[in-house]
Amino acid sequence: MTLKAFVKENLVLVVGLSLPLLLIVLFFVATVIPKSMATPPKYEMLFTVMKYDYQNSPDYLLDYRVKDKHLVVKAKKNDDKNKSNNLNVLMAYDANTDTLREITVDAAKAADAAKDNEALVDEKKGYEIDQSIISPDGYKLEGPNYGGGGLMGGLFGGGHSSNNYRIKKGSVAYKLPDVEQAYYYNQVKFIGWVIQK
Repeated sequence: MTLKAFVKENLVLVVGLSLPLLLIVLFFVATVIPKSMATPPKYEMLFTVMKYDYQNSPDYLLDYRVKDKHLVVKAKKNDDKNKSNNLNVLMAYDANTDTLREITVDAAKAADAAKDNEALVDEKKGYEIDQSIISPDGYKLEGPNYGGGGLMGGLFGGGHSSNNYRIKKGSVAYKLPDVEQAYYYNQVKFIGWVIQK
């Protein structure tokens, strides 16, 4: 029996076996190739998340903001009256290396050095922070419910996400790596993009 005769006699079987393979190839082309051909993000993104420590209450509650294009931290004493176990944690995401890291801030030192308990964040003193929603190279942070991916996304998991943020430009997206369970990842607060002076 020739291949042509086999295909003709078993058309439903051939279509049933080849369609999933074709969809996999199309999904690969639609997701991987645009990313490999695009210009990766140039700028590190800063944001905060809440972290709950059920064993220890932090001595200081930290709040981060941008003042005159510089990242500052405000430290407030965590008093006994309204003691909180939630800590506002500063995070940095670098899509080039696909790394997510916590930036540690010495809260006591920041409180001592600061006027009105507000001080520059040491690690970012030599940089400016751009608070624009869209980075200078065109990327934007999207929340966890960024929508469906149609039939392809539904079949291969490219659509809705329950807990992942990503930065996106056109059809190219970089998903933020998962963080530890201790972080309330749904409470992401965007700060800005790190720009070299």
